[in-house]
Amino acid sequence: MMIKWLPYLLNITGLVVWLKMQSGNLRRLSLYQLITIVSAVIYVLVVSYLTLAPTSYAFVGPQTVSPLMIGSAPINLVPFWSTTADFYQNVAMMMPMGVYLGLLLSKFHFRQILVSGLAVSVTIEGLQLILDLAVGLSRWVDINDVLTNTLGVIIGWLVWKALMKTFLAKAFSHFVITTLSHQKGK
Repeated sequence: MMIKWLPYLLNITGLVVWLKMQSGNLRRLSLYQLITIVSAVIYVLVVSYLTLAPTSYAFVGPQTVSPLMIGSAPINLVPFWSTTADFYQNVAMMMPMGVYLGLLLSKFHFRQILVSGLAVSVTIEGLQLILDLAVGLSRWVDINDVLTNTLGVIIGWLVWKALMKTFLAKAFSHFVITTLSHQKGK
């Protein structure tokens, strides 16, 4: 059973190694910017746990769609076949990612955020497929998750953009990390 936890533990190890490698750069950040980094790392760990940790309840309850099976991995390719609580929870789970993209990559435009959200969503579902086949993760690979995760990232980014046009912009600007932002010509 421990092997099912290996991917999540490797993810934690990767984050720790990344933080160690960035330690010189992190020293140059303000306290507010460090709060952004630390909270983003905690957020990534939570999302990793929610999406890549093994679960024993993934196949519980009646399903209205018969999944495509690849080995032991159930795959749903029918968009919007169900709008259960998971549907809305995925949107809510990924909204902070949109805010963090705004804080870490403030020069990104809508298209870049859309592609980033889609890439993260496809990566999560792809890892779930690979890990389900490799270690029996017991997760569904679902097109709805890709769509709702991407939507959550976009909504989070749009909320951040809207907040940056209010009286709160000056306060929020302290948390923005411009050294990681995409800059043309550099």
